Amino acid sequence: MTRPILAFVSGIAAVFASAAQAQGVPEDPYMTSVGSWQQQHPDSWWADQVGLGNGPQSAWRQLPADAAPVTVAVIDSGLDWNHLDIAYDNLWKNPGEIPDNGIDDDGNGYIDDVIGWNFLDDSNKPWDHDGHGTFVTGQIAATWNNGAGVAGINLHARIMVLRALNTFGNTRASYVARAIVYAADNGARIINLSVGGPGLTEVEREALRYATEKGVLIVVAAGNDGKPVEGFGLASAEQVITVGAAGIDGLRAPFSNYGPAVDLIAPGVDILSLRARRTDTLRDIPGADYTPGGAYVGADRRYYRASGTSFAAPIVTGIASLLLSRDPGLNAQQVRQILLASARDVGAPGIDQFSGYGMVDAAAAFSTSPDSLIDATITGVSVISGETGAAVAVAGTASSGQFEEAWLEIGDGENPTDWSNRVGLTQPVVAGELGRIPAAAFRGSQVWILRLVVRGRNGQQREARFRLALGS
Repeated sequence: MTRPILAFVSGIAAVFASAAQAQGVPEDPYMTSVGSWQQQHPDSWWADQVGLGNGPQSAWRQLPADAAPVTVAVIDSGLDWNHLDIAYDNLWKNPGEIPDNGIDDDGNGYIDDVIGWNFLDDSNKPWDHDGHGTFVTGQIAATWNNGAGVAGINLHARIMVLRALNTFGNTRASYVARAIVYAADNGARIINLSVGGPGLTEVEREALRYATEKGVLIVVAAGNDGKPVEGFGLASAEQVITVGAAGIDGLRAPFSNYGPAVDLIAPGVDILSLRARRTDTLRDIPGADYTPGGAYVGADRRYYRASGTSFAAPIVTGIASLLLSRDPGLNAQQVRQILLASARDVGAPGIDQFSGYGMVDAAAAFSTSPDSLIDATITGVSVISGETGAAVAVAGTASSGQFEEAWLEIGDGENPTDWSNRVGLTQPVVAGELGRIPAAAFRGSQVWILRLVVRGRNGQQREARFRLALGS
């Protein structure tokens, strides 16, 4: 049984002509206010963290006003489409369906599926009785500059509403799989899945494969158990971008799952978005220390704040959709490469199990080429004997479409400040031997850190570290 990825935590390619008019930044009240629930940070603190916000370098300022619409499927608990911060123009419309005539006009197996489908009730009314889906949708596509509430990341997003979670946030793998296939068959460019649970079923695996082969980018929340993400359902799948949650300090939130499957992190603590009518999403989370109504925001109680990787994933989804709005010719793999290549390194240096490639960064993504992704990975070491004596052979990957150079080096202790025994690489290596370091170089310490640095022709570089404990 899967649940929404929500945790309760208290209190580029294209270069456009300079003459093109930029869309500017949203001016909705909660996008600039501070302290609306007696907190010290801005109500929409997350925007500046990911290269949006009101600053001169904001990605919003780099997007032309006539950017292309992008269809984004939100597979979740549905949508309160009567919310004053959801415009009908920001919903996907099935071009082959005539509304309310009781006929499957486009022959896709779904009658009157005008804005999506309700896979629980097998109906064309994917209404949200839980609140989770409305919250996620608001993050991606809430209305801009209507004098109310918040603004979604992409005003050009067109949300395909696919209800696969019930009133309590539970579902079946078959519902999720059907929704994934529906999204792929009906033109979604991106799927957001803030849904997860232990284990990945074969039907889900096949649905992910199907959508990926049809060119859909799939973004999945990592989960909120503070445990390794491997084995955690959809988030552990190879075909997806797995997103962990960061706190206000920019580092991984303690509840966020971790592991090699995590690709990116995004803000996921005290996030403000839309509240579906008659819902209080946090109230139904088992074990949550929560007072009913405590997450409502605003005199009209139309807004809601919550924490979880559920709300980190749609930030990545929204930014991915901005890339496609700016350059519709990008394919899913190129968008993925741009997002990873432009991520801002946080936490431990290099690609790591807590933040993946780092914090998603929309502004940096807009100036990043798909072929600039740098892969720096150390997968293991082995001791070998050669003509010059014993050596430590280091295996891994050092590659980039713009490869310039790479090198291996070592430092003693847990946090080295000095590095030695540099071994240079002049050619990329993919899943092979990176180099050999004489075994004698490891004398004098019980713990060594191996560092791999890969640099591209554009001057960008990434590193990977590997801890080697001698005698263990």
